[in-house]
Amino acid sequence: MEVVDKIHKIVDKGIRLGARYIDVRFEERYITTVSVRRGYVEEAYYAISRGVGIRVLVDKSWGFSSTNELTKNSLEMCLKKAIKLAKSSSKVNPNKIDLAEIKVYKDNVRVKVKIPPNEVPIEEKVKLTLETDKAVTSFSDRIKDDSIVYNDVLLRKVFISSEGGEILIEVPRASLRVYANAEESGILSPSYENIAKVGGFEVFKNGINLELAKEVAERAVRLLKAKVPKGGLFTVVLDNKLLGLIVHEAFGHCAEADLVISGTILTGKIGEKVASELVTIVDDPNPPDAYGWIPYDDEGVKAEKVVIVEKGYLKNYMHCRETAKLLNAKPTGNARAQSYKYPPLVRMRNTYMLPGDWKPEEIIEETKSGYYLKGALDGEADANGEFMFSVQEAWKVENGELIEVYRGVTVSGNAIDVLKSVDAVGNDLKICSPGVCVKGQSVPVDGGGPHIRCKMLVGGR
Repeated sequence: MEVVDKIHKIVDKGIRLGARYIDVRFEERYITTVSVRRGYVEEAYYAISRGVGIRVLVDKSWGFSSTNELTKNSLEMCLKKAIKLAKSSSKVNPNKIDLAEIKVYKDNVRVKVKIPPNEVPIEEKVKLTLETDKAVTSFSDRIKDDSIVYNDVLLRKVFISSEGGEILIEVPRASLRVYANAEESGILSPSYENIAKVGGFEVFKNGINLELAKEVAERAVRLLKAKVPKGGLFTVVLDNKLLGLIVHEAFGHCAEADLVISGTILTGKIGEKVASELVTIVDDPNPPDAYGWIPYDDEGVKAEKVVIVEKGYLKNYMHCRETAKLLNAKPTGNARAQSYKYPPLVRMRNTYMLPGDWKPEEIIEETKSGYYLKGALDGEADANGEFMFSVQEAWKVENGELIEVYRGVTVSGNAIDVLKSVDAVGNDLKICSPGVCVKGQSVPVDGGGPHIRCKMLVGGR
């Protein structure tokens, strides 16, 4: 590739201009988005984005600059801006930035797909989205609103560093988000599902879009008749998706080393018990079609599975090279950037709890009283592990049987307290919580786990 030669020349020039270290990321994205609401196409576009991000370490500090112009003059100007920023920062930075050592790789990784999304006509993608919308709205006249969003991205990336790293990656991602809102007698009932994977257009074959549409519409209508539960501290059984959200938002972020250094509930707790002995949590780049799959991070570090919690004990944080050096740890391949326009941050990939021995139905059957909580809508969490999330549906459990369904449910608590209360872990691991995680920058992630039983505050009336 011609761009590879250009990047090598920029790296060499950066070293001559005084950089201790330099890495350059070229990215090219082919993006299609189709958005449909109530039978109308609100948005349908195809875009190509390409550019280069240059990161340099000069004296004590980082400098970063990016450009979407790939001429020699533009790249050299971008390099000089990054060096100037680093030198300016070094004058006021009391601490010298250093990087943990890594094995340097030269590799070319290309995900093979059956139907490359960039080869599928946009008309076919619009047809799929409209078909999904019709399946939702035709389910019942009580569906008053819906939103269907199709998206695919083909990403081509080149990473080259002054240490000799040279990595080329090509990866496609595809997603479909289905939302519906039912209404009756002034009661609103929202419902949501999505599918998002590393793969091509074959992700949507075999009618999976229609299955999602039916599931979303059926739940929205069914919950119109549901009551709002009485709030309090209860024994709860969490499904795979809700557990995935809690593990990611309420616990995972607290184990990202840049936030650990700033201060989270997990700061300084390596080796301490932070969960039940039944709980093991990992951040894994490897599941082949998981939405957060990466082979290398944006520092050229080979992505590895990180065991964050093992049998209840905090074992590791997730690191970039800088945080690994500061905390005397090994880089884990968690440095990720939204695009070439951004420097990398410590980010999760696919974060989930490992399975246990219980069958999911046995967990419910062995629960005398409590709730079975399914699916999540939205919510928030903080660095102290405190969280609150909206749940799609809750079933009252009495003597091992599902008695009644409820709507308008929230769950809240402290992640460590909740994980310490886990007394049953299912054998049904699913990585099924794909999405885009926002931490100043947006990156694709995934997560999940098995069914579990724990104690949690359930909010209602």
